[in-house]
Amino acid sequence: MKQEDFWIEDVEFFSDMMAKITDLSRNLYLLVTDLQKNQTFVPEKTAEFLGMEAGYSLDFYQKLTAHVHPYDIPEYEEAMGKRLKKEALSEPLYIRMGKEKTDYMMGFSVDVLRKENREYLIVVLKNENALQEIDAQTDLYSQVKFEEHIKDYLATRRKVAVLEIEFDHMNDMNILYGTNYSEQMQREIGLRFIYMMDADTAVYRMNSSNFAFILRDADREEAEAYMEKIKDTLKENAYIDGHFFEFKIYASGLILDDYKGDISTVQSKLEYTLEKARERRSTGILFFNDLVLSYGGMDLDLMKIIHQSVLNHCDGFYVEYQPIVTSENGKIMGAEALVRWKKEPYGAIPPGLFIDWLENDPSMYDLGNFVLEQALWDSKLFLQQNPDFFINVNVSAKQLERPDFCRVVLELLDKTEFPVRHLCLEITERCRSLPVSVINERMAVLRGYGIKFAMDDFGTGSSSSAMALEMLIDEIKIDMSFIRKILVNKKNKAIVQSMVDFANAANIKSCLEGVENKALEDYLRTVGATWFQGYYYSKPVGADELEILLSAKK
Repeated sequence: MKQEDFWIEDVEFFSDMMAKITDLSRNLYLLVTDLQKNQTFVPEKTAEFLGMEAGYSLDFYQKLTAHVHPYDIPEYEEAMGKRLKKEALSEPLYIRMGKEKTDYMMGFSVDVLRKENREYLIVVLKNENALQEIDAQTDLYSQVKFEEHIKDYLATRRKVAVLEIEFDHMNDMNILYGTNYSEQMQREIGLRFIYMMDADTAVYRMNSSNFAFILRDADREEAEAYMEKIKDTLKENAYIDGHFFEFKIYASGLILDDYKGDISTVQSKLEYTLEKARERRSTGILFFNDLVLSYGGMDLDLMKIIHQSVLNHCDGFYVEYQPIVTSENGKIMGAEALVRWKKEPYGAIPPGLFIDWLENDPSMYDLGNFVLEQALWDSKLFLQQNPDFFINVNVSAKQLERPDFCRVVLELLDKTEFPVRHLCLEITERCRSLPVSVINERMAVLRGYGIKFAMDDFGTGSSSSAMALEMLIDEIKIDMSFIRKILVNKKNKAIVQSMVDFANAANIKSCLEGVENKALEDYLRTVGATWFQGYYYSKPVGADELEILLSAKK
């Protein structure tokens, strides 16, 4: 068959074909525009999603403005104007829009197709709020499917063994060898694990370094036997781009048998047990029940109560603020929001006892959003005392990894009517487990609105310096561990000076944490940092106390 015999010059046929392609594409919506005629073909599925008429439409992108979020209209008009002129086609574009509620974050992929003297703008809209059930990287089930399956087993009270494994140092690959190497490693692991699935066993990719397994009708002995199969599957080293990689894993296990908890509790127990397996450098599988026996259940009971507090609309949680001052004169210019928990009869529990644990738990997403909203409401009052006031709020990996993260942040800003440019989001240590590409994608969207980003605990860990080179950050916060002995340690002096010099050369701000006394302040003023933070200026205080401090230091 000749090519011309295959492609039929039939307008109705092409329209039907494009409509069918759109129907078969989940969460993708196609638009084709004849640039000479300014006429756009809108398939029915795309029209239904946007709440517009299907078929052929003149000046379509002007009409689409009515379905764009009001705050996104200026960016949308400018960006689409460029693309209709065949400019900035490869630049990322994310716009909120929809049928009734204009809060779907849509990603635009755009290119131009030419035929003779005609040019067509091809636009594919991707609903970034929709999560896929199959992981595109590995062809295994995704975390979304894992949660769906667990919910089904909990509803039916079916007995299952749930395992979660973590590959040690997997996230360091991005730094050592580049993103491409890490992606190849993910595919290699997926290829090995996909052959371990059968009618009674499912495998899921949870994130860049974690995978989960569900064994139907399995007991502990069968779970341990399956763990040996996993080890055998990973026994042979991987060889990628000239590098050998030896697999080292930690594993947690949980047996669900007529279990009456919820999906969040299941994930929490797995993540907590996995954290303990990592701490112990355990070579075998660690079961949650073993932890309960070894810890006597006391700290786990408290963590369960704290976890339940998150699920109960963050009951018992509140926010305190530690001032951030100028390095020149100590004037309060901003503050960092810090979460706290207090509930009788337990009293106030130091955050160090629960934050690390919650960072591994899906409930951290809700807690992080609670802290952000509370900080925005309180900071509106702080702005009345100082119009230049800014608020720094930590964001967790559980927030950043969610596709709807940007939408939620923007919605909270809309809800509180807080000025966008006075918000700075701090990327915490745990966020470094996420691929840099994911973090940068979220940053690019929010920075487009004027939100700033800071890297917290800069200088700690094995990857923060390298990530700072790749990430779209506006500020580095130099960890207090470098500051405490700086007056007596020449190495600390050299390291801190080099980090501040890096920030100044890169035209980003720097904040020195842990300024505890006048002697430290006097020396650190010679370093050239932008901000100071520490107990010398104030311990973390409630909103009312910070208002008093701001008023006193006007």
